[in-house]
Amino acid sequence: MNLQNNNEKINEEKRIDKKSVGSIRIVWIAFLTGLYTFVSSMKIILASLFFKNNRKHIDKYMLQWANNILGSIQLSLRVIGQENLNVKKDTPVIVMCNHSSLYDIPVAIQALNTSFRFVAKKEMFKIPVLGTAIKHAEFISIDRKNHEQALKDLVKAKEKMLDGITLWVAPEGTRSKDGKISKFKKGGFHIALDTNATIIPIVIKDIHKVQAGDQMKISVGQTIDVEICKPIDSKNYTHEKRKQLIDDVRSTMMKALEQYI
Repeated sequence: MNLQNNNEKINEEKRIDKKSVGSIRIVWIAFLTGLYTFVSSMKIILASLFFKNNRKHIDKYMLQWANNILGSIQLSLRVIGQENLNVKKDTPVIVMCNHSSLYDIPVAIQALNTSFRFVAKKEMFKIPVLGTAIKHAEFISIDRKNHEQALKDLVKAKEKMLDGITLWVAPEGTRSKDGKISKFKKGGFHIALDTNATIIPIVIKDIHKVQAGDQMKISVGQTIDVEICKPIDSKNYTHEKRKQLIDDVRSTMMKALEQYI
């Protein structure tokens, strides 16, 4: 049995290697990625000027951006567990996702297809055009180094979530290169506990075989699975039990990925 599994794994790796693209194609994909991001950013900025209630327009532009980015590498998704996105109305929602590829965010946008925003580093808001766009698109930055500002940011985050925004957080913080879940950071769980949010763990399976970490190798024409796991209500935990909440979310994601400690 082990020999059979090893042979299947080798054959799968060979199949993926055959779909790896050369340096010229990678440059073209990078160019398209930059172009799509610039065009989408300009659309978001213009929508914020011409539409008073612009969220539905921004949702559409973000989905278009995700479709274009994934289309440039011919990536297809199979989404499992969409019924787990149905939570009580007026409930803050945080999606926590494993993070191993540059394509995690467009994959999540396409898979969730909702008013989805992520917690961005404050440095991103300083990037020309993109920074202006994500500001108008209601992306959130929480400054943990400034306690007074962090409290204001948390209030704003909760308001956005209660108003229908789904917040995306990568609890690992940095990208894994082998698809295995790394140690979780505490920041996203502070936000969940401070806002009494429902956490929906999701896992993107085998995305590291498409593109991993900061590597330049890309495999095109792949199909991957995205599993939306059962919600975990942070109201059942306290700050003193934060570690238990972290462990519960991590074990849920590891089980979905069939990874075990």
